[in-house]
Amino acid sequence: MDTQQHIELIDRILPILIDKGPADTTMDHVAHRLGMSKRTLYEIFGSKDDMIRQCLIRFRNTVKAESIRIVAASENAMEAMVNVFEFYKKMMQSVTARFYQDFDSKYCHLRPDYDDNATQWLDAMKCGFRIGIRQGVFRDDVNYDVLVRMFRLQIESLKRMEEFFPPEITMEDALDTITIGFLRSIASYDGMKMLDSLRGSRGSGPLNGSTPSQN
Repeated sequence: MDTQQHIELIDRILPILIDKGPADTTMDHVAHRLGMSKRTLYEIFGSKDDMIRQCLIRFRNTVKAESIRIVAASENAMEAMVNVFEFYKKMMQSVTARFYQDFDSKYCHLRPDYDDNATQWLDAMKCGFRIGIRQGVFRDDVNYDVLVRMFRLQIESLKRMEEFFPPEITMEDALDTITIGFLRSIASYDGMKMLDSLRGSRGSGPLNGSTPSQN
């Protein structure tokens, strides 16, 4: 199996892992879904843990590549963050609570591999905010190190608690509220106007009917 075939195989396994979580993603189930023998699967990966690690690496690299593409296509840091968060929101909706819960308990020995994804995400976000400060769209009086970490914890906590949501609140609604609220909390005066404009151009209208206030 060449490198491209190996990547394509991981791309077929990753949605299974995201949907079922590490604990229920058995080698038997994966082999059946892929139409291959379990023996062949073990010959390729060696172990289930190795398969999960490679899926996490692929997941990280895919998110990173798409984020870079989005940033490159954006005119400024605020537009980039709005678009990146929209991408993350759609991505998070495909990830089940089991995925996070299993890394908390049954697969905590793989937590360092998962946390490496989070660390790189946090570093990329903080870099984007530094650029936004220089461009004047983000405030310079915010502790971004703490705020970004709390933001990620809030997002992941939502997924872990999704089963307890009241029926009138969807995961999309919750993620949208949190991400836009987060951006509002760090936006400069000019950044707030830009955020409202971006939201309005997509049919969302002014945020909560508000008008920008001078920071």
